[in-house]
Amino acid sequence: MFKNILFAASFIQMISGLAFAQTTFNTVKTGHTVSFSVPEYMSRTTGINDASFLQFKSIPKDVYTYMIEDSKVELDIVEMKFTSVMDFYEFFIKDFLISEKKRKVSTPVSLTKDGVNYVQSELTYFDKEADSEIYYNITIAETTGHFYKILSFTSEENSINVKADLTALGSSLKEVNCP
Repeated sequence: MFKNILFAASFIQMISGLAFAQTTFNTVKTGHTVSFSVPEYMSRTTGINDASFLQFKSIPKDVYTYMIEDSKVELDIVEMKFTSVMDFYEFFIKDFLISEKKRKVSTPVSLTKDGVNYVQSELTYFDKEADSEIYYNITIAETTGHFYKILSFTSEENSINVKADLTALGSSLKEVNCP
């Protein structure tokens, strides 16, 4: 008899709980992992750019790289829609280092590798503080869920020694476990 009363009470509690739990919930996935192929002479660092999620440097080779991630979902939330990786690149490059003297931007090159769309270009400008030309290797990568800015810089004089490595680094992105 006691078991029957206990069972009935449990059953009534379960049914009444279902009656109040009518709100539908959506699952929101967060977080993702990316990988890059980075030259062995570069090591992880911080302090290059506050907006970046990943940074590398090589003091002996005087070269620095930082990567900034932009989620397409978050861009949509702030009503920033881009139709392609080139569209995102053009939006970015029009203001990047715009006030620097002798700023020159190469013609962008598009490519697709392992399902990732890329736009790559080079930018140089005269840095008054360093009293020399600075070279940027710029890559914008587009995956299904994100845009990535991969920005590497060194002196213009040194760029010939690292340009191929920086171009390869920029186009090596692999997105794993993307929500």
